Amino acid sequence: MNNNFYEIPNDWYSEFNNTFMNNMMGMPSNNIMNNGNMVNMNNDLSDPKTGFIRGNLFDNLYDPYKNYKNRELKPKNQREELLYNIMMHIFVLTELQLYLDTNPGDMRMLDTYKKYLTAKRKLVEQYENSFGPLTMDGVNDTNRWTWVNGPWPWEMMK
Repeated sequence: MNNNFYEIPNDWYSEFNNTFMNNMMGMPSNNIMNNGNMVNMNNDLSDPKTGFIRGNLFDNLYDPYKNYKNRELKPKNQREELLYNIMMHIFVLTELQLYLDTNPGDMRMLDTYKKYLTAKRKLVEQYENSFGPLTMDGVNDTNRWTWVNGPWPWEMMK
């Protein structure tokens, strides 16, 4: 079939229909394309810390760049550690959201998403109880506006 730009092989359409269209209909498919190869996504999640450091939660999709070694961040105090864990959970939730966008019927991943969402909420609550609001939604003092009280989440404490 010629679409005036480039030739698309006929078998591509059947692969597209089997993989992507089934997902749109809510049918689970645990296969996705990675560099032209089908990758099975069953039980291929790394732990959150490893996924966060390398920028990819899915083991089968991670392709390291040459001999590059990922550098682990080391929090210096409890505040930085809580922020690090919150960022790590936000990363995991984003990765799982992207996966669930194309695999809405995968109940195992949806349960994993819910677990990390609950954990992130607890971390944010713990941070806000100890160090003040993390976002404007975290302002919980109704007697005065506490958002402007420092330090801000991105400011370093020395």
